[in-house]
Amino acid sequence: MKRIAALALTVALVALFVSCGPEYDVLIRGGSVIDGTGAPARRADVGIKRDRIDRIGNLEGKRAAKEIDASGLVVTPGFIDVQGQSGNSLLVDGNGESHIRQGITSEIIGEGSTPGLLRSDSAVSLQPGQRPPEWDSFDGYLRTLERYGTSINVGSFVPIAMVRSEVVGLVNRPASAEELARMEAIVDRAMSEGAFGLATALIYPPAAFASTDEIVSLAKIAARHRGIYISHVRGESFRVKDAITEAIAIGEQAKLPVVIYHLKVAARPLWGTMGEVGKIIDEARVRGVNVSACQYPYTAGGTGLAASLPGWVQEGGREEMLTRLHDAGIVAKIRAEIETKLPGEGFDGAENLVAGSTFEGIQIASVPQDRDQTVVGKRISEIAAARGEDPWDTYFKLLTENDGRVGALYHMMSEEDVRTAMRLPWVSVGTDAAAIKPDGELGRGQPHPRAYGTFPRILGRYVRDAKLLPLEEAIRKMTSLAAAQLQIRERGELHPGWFADIVIFDPSSVVDNATFERPHQYPTGIRHVIVNGVVTVENEQHTGARAGRALYGPGSRTS
Repeated sequence: MKRIAALALTVALVALFVSCGPEYDVLIRGGSVIDGTGAPARRADVGIKRDRIDRIGNLEGKRAAKEIDASGLVVTPGFIDVQGQSGNSLLVDGNGESHIRQGITSEIIGEGSTPGLLRSDSAVSLQPGQRPPEWDSFDGYLRTLERYGTSINVGSFVPIAMVRSEVVGLVNRPASAEELARMEAIVDRAMSEGAFGLATALIYPPAAFASTDEIVSLAKIAARHRGIYISHVRGESFRVKDAITEAIAIGEQAKLPVVIYHLKVAARPLWGTMGEVGKIIDEARVRGVNVSACQYPYTAGGTGLAASLPGWVQEGGREEMLTRLHDAGIVAKIRAEIETKLPGEGFDGAENLVAGSTFEGIQIASVPQDRDQTVVGKRISEIAAARGEDPWDTYFKLLTENDGRVGALYHMMSEEDVRTAMRLPWVSVGTDAAAIKPDGELGRGQPHPRAYGTFPRILGRYVRDAKLLPLEEAIRKMTSLAAAQLQIRERGELHPGWFADIVIFDPSSVVDNATFERPHQYPTGIRHVIVNGVVTVENEQHTGARAGRALYGPGSRTS
């Protein structure tokens, strides 16, 4: 009898403990909830259990292991970076500081490269601190990243550049039937192992050497796995309309959705024509093509200085390019071609970046660590004036003096076109940048400020200050629209039962602080960031948590 009484007492005590214990792991109180769908903001609490949103509403009287006072703050889904470049940098530092601290909770990589296509026996050039490949499959990379720890959810496309480089090489010729079959097999395997679709960066060799028909053949493989075709189109300046038309045609022929990377008009002579570019996409959407785009909110792009050379100069890889650049006769030919020819008029390559931006608009972002760092942050015209040189001589010397390893920012878009694109309802947001931080190896050089400021810049400068968009619409673009474009499930909305990726920010103070002159600066106003239910940024500081997970495409056998 005593034993039964003792057991009953124990059960009662346990029940009392459970009833008095916290109902939630995290409880966000009193915020202005914007759920990501475009619906108006509403005052509500958000209760989180483990990695999921449990309830949204009036949770007065409920308790949690951790509570966040969101009074006066906005609560939204975690931001989704449609065009991230953190595949390698997260292997150096999984905290992903410059991205998570601007509210990015999910990032999809793979425009031109992805560690997912590397293997343990691959010969690769590693960043200082980066682990060598220890995986032998696409999903093996994703699992490795998850195992070592990342603050951000990460998924990847399969880039045609790496596929073509492996099978055809860095040569400008059509793939043979046997080579095409091998490339199709690589894409098929990557899709089954978790890739979101096929990505092309068509201004860069060797992707630039791929014909439309070749891309369609590979896109059809992605389509079998319900994948996406996403593209840095073949031209964003003088050929932008033709290039977007090509991307749409690829989607129509391969029967899969199309997303255009960083929609822009990147040439001074064409400023003011974004409306015409948008109309091409609108017309395709009216006839039933699933096509959309992403954008970063800056008037400068960023890539290598070598990308401004004609395609035939880059053919064969960096060493062959440098050999050509040391030949005075070839250099004269290159200059004449850049000065006189535009893409579609004989220029061998997809983009004449020098014509699009001029030397006054090309700013040096990085050179190798052991080279002259005084050029970093300066325009080519400025460097040439200091040296007493013709800007063309400076341009070629910068390439040869630094073995072709020069990062550059191209100031070549207009603010009017940036704003026009931002208003388009089918344009989401992408950084086109790697997650970095101000110190250590990841803090070198002067990168594009988009690495730190893309999402806060829209919220502060364009939504609050310029009133270009309603806040709810901007959040929709950053969350549910991006999730729909990429077919990411159970993220992108504040919805009971979905993953608890959440951003809490101050609408009165949120702003980007990174500039082209001083890019290594975190934004202001992104107060808290939660990833899979774990508080990862608290009071604008990284907590050290790495709760990010691998994201898999819809055709993945893993998912």
